[in-house]
Amino acid sequence: MGSTIRRDIRTVPNVITLSRILLILLGAVVYFYVSHGWGIVLSIVAGVTDYLDGWVARRTGQVTRLGEILDQFCDLCYESFLIIIATVQGFFPPLVICAYLLREFWVASVRRFMAAAHMNIPSSLAGKAKSNLIMWSFLPTYLSIAGLLPAWEPYLGYSAYLTIGLGLLASYVSAWGYTRAFASGYAQALDRLD
Repeated sequence: MGSTIRRDIRTVPNVITLSRILLILLGAVVYFYVSHGWGIVLSIVAGVTDYLDGWVARRTGQVTRLGEILDQFCDLCYESFLIIIATVQGFFPPLVICAYLLREFWVASVRRFMAAAHMNIPSSLAGKAKSNLIMWSFLPTYLSIAGLLPAWEPYLGYSAYLTIGLGLLASYVSAWGYTRAFASGYAQALDRLD
């Protein structure tokens, strides 16, 4: 088992996925302590790795279960950090992070329960839309917070609110679908766990 995880973690797609965590942390540090512009650039690069790792995995046949887990973990880190930082900066009201985390905790709980019964609730189109909208909402959000494009205000800020709002809407649409899948498979899952 140890050799399997060591082998899987060294695949190129998984190394790309792990680099996203480093880029997210580095981007936040650079944004706050060095340069808003360079922090945003690093965050964009981190966002691009979300597409790159999956593409490389499919092209090279290096799709692993560990890669799926790492990808979900990195998505949650990316989304959470971006929303938390924007909330701390006073750009988003605290309700945004509360709504985001409530959905994430619920979805993680029902998916974990079903996984324990060897049943899968696959990601949905709405779930993928949620990730993309929330992840890319950082661009107008952080450009607006940093004041890098003052001529584009207040529309840049409005686009940030719209994008995060659509992302949260998609998150609850997907949560509803995951909840329905959980409810329909609950009895079967209980039988498998007993």
